[in-house]
Amino acid sequence: MIKRERNDNADSVEIITLDGRIDQDASEELESCIQGCLDEGRTNICIDMINVKHVCSSALGALVAKKRKIKDTDGDIKLIIVNENLLRLFQTTMLDKVFEIFDSKRECLTTFD
Repeated sequence: MIKRERNDNADSVEIITLDGRIDQDASEELESCIQGCLDEGRTNICIDMINVKHVCSSALGALVAKKRKIKDTDGDIKLIIVNENLLRLFQTTMLDKVFEIFDSKRECLTTFD
């Protein structure tokens, strides 16, 4: 499940909340959701992955591709991850060097300009 919301405290940040398993279908939905943010000029995105149990490789690829695209507009995608297995996946694939990863929404939101 993917849910998109605006943060009331930081209007310049879009929050995308993911839940469960992010498989091929959810990967395409995530990519579309991020593109929707970009189309609206919303380039600071916090992706809440606290309740994510699994992420497929195509979802990881979509995140990296959108991060590169957003960087060109001086925006950013930052992640919230607390699941140890998911953190290990990001470390193993070295994506923890690509994305800033936080363990709370509050912490993540405060890092956007």
